[in-house]
Amino acid sequence: MKTQKLPILVILALVLAPLLSSCGGPSKIDVALTTYKITPSSDTAKAGEVTFHVHNDATDLTHEFVVFKTDLPEDQLPLTAEGIVDEEADGLTSMGEVEDVTPGTSKDLVLNLEAGNYVLVCNTDSTQLHYSHGMHKSFTVK
Repeated sequence: MKTQKLPILVILALVLAPLLSSCGGPSKIDVALTTYKITPSSDTAKAGEVTFHVHNDATDLTHEFVVFKTDLPEDQLPLTAEGIVDEEADGLTSMGEVEDVTPGTSKDLVLNLEAGNYVLVCNTDSTQLHYSHGMHKSFTVK
């Protein structure tokens, strides 16, 4: 009787292993943008495809959303003379962005991210300096 159960368990393992390895699918992170604050639904995601669903909950400001791969602290990214994050600086790799997220609207940003450290930023122009007002958040991909 015991020998009959072994082949059944092996077959089940062979059938279920590929299905279980793909469980979870791509990561989806909801990101709320408010006046000078970025609030992701999670500060981590698994490596691979990550969809950032970015919604501007502010009533008065248009935002943008930029993802940088970097090991720099979130509040110490290099700035241009105008006071915005220098997207071309050493130590930063821009992974992608959505611009002009007006109040009450949403946009999706789909990226393929490898394991590492990232910073989520609103890098809106030099007249409002959103990054300097605290619109940045550390993010980790595992």
